Amino acid sequence: MKLSKLAIVIPAFKAEYLGATLRSLSSQTNKDFTVYIGDDFSPYDLRSIVNEFSSHLNIVYHRFENNLGSISLTKQWQRCIDLTDEEWIWLFSDDDIVAENAVQIFYEANQSQSLFYKFNTQVIDAYGDLHSYYRKFDHLNIYQTTINSADFIINRLACKGYRSFAVEYVFHRSLYDKFKFVDFPLAWGSDDATWFLYSLNNRKTITMLPANVYWRYSGVNISSDVKTLSVVNQKLEAARLYIEWVRNTSSQYQVEIFNDLLVRWLSVQVGSLYPKMHYSDFKKLIKDAGVSYNSNKLWLSYIWTIKKNFIVSVLKSKK
Repeated sequence: MKLSKLAIVIPAFKAEYLGATLRSLSSQTNKDFTVYIGDDFSPYDLRSIVNEFSSHLNIVYHRFENNLGSISLTKQWQRCIDLTDEEWIWLFSDDDIVAENAVQIFYEANQSQSLFYKFNTQVIDAYGDLHSYYRKFDHLNIYQTTINSADFIINRLACKGYRSFAVEYVFHRSLYDKFKFVDFPLAWGSDDATWFLYSLNNRKTITMLPANVYWRYSGVNISSDVKTLSVVNQKLEAARLYIEWVRNTSSQYQVEIFNDLLVRWLSVQVGSLYPKMHYSDFKKLIKDAGVSYNSNKLWLSYIWTIKKNFIVSVLKSKK
């Protein structure tokens, strides 16, 4: 029987920041956890990086014989979690870091009252410094006690600075065993959908933990790629599937989500991923997602959200 109740699971592929991630975990004031590293058939020598921390952390390293993450990130997450048998699961990243008291704060929480926890977040850049752009949203991302399911999904759909990354959540194995992960292409939207589903089955609540996780916007992760056409197309398809899923799930659990909010979220996605999209294609995307809309409002959303992003990007390119 393992001494720890907590599995910290790292689906690993990149080498650039893995050392910083493990250093962050080795600095925890409470080391009552096991780190599971699932090497997704990486071309980099991840084992040598892991070995540097083997005397500081309880690490289980496993190198898979195929690169599953390029086909399905959620399936890669699942096979890494399947290496574990602890009661609690923290799905970490191979480039993020965490406050040194995070594990201790998790253990100090009343775990008999919740199956689902969330840390607050800040965003760091490639150098580990707080990202200048995202700092202005920090005040929107500090919750002291709980956030309910409706507020969570509404805040995420509104795209006004409320953050949610996979790395900030700790969940009970019973939730994972029942629901696994909601699967969309490139896992785009899969984390938000999964956390929404978990919260709905945790008395429609996420319990907050007062410590920070630092998500890295480095330019080398899939979240940063808005230029590769194949990646963009997969993200757009995932966005459509995500909105369709949100509509069905919120209806099932009797959470009211207005169509204008769904259109806004899709508009922001298109504006950041493919601002050259023609209006007729944008209308088709909305229709295929099953969202009814007011034509005048849809046109305004297209102009002010999508075309504005396109104009700004053109002006920036000319500077």
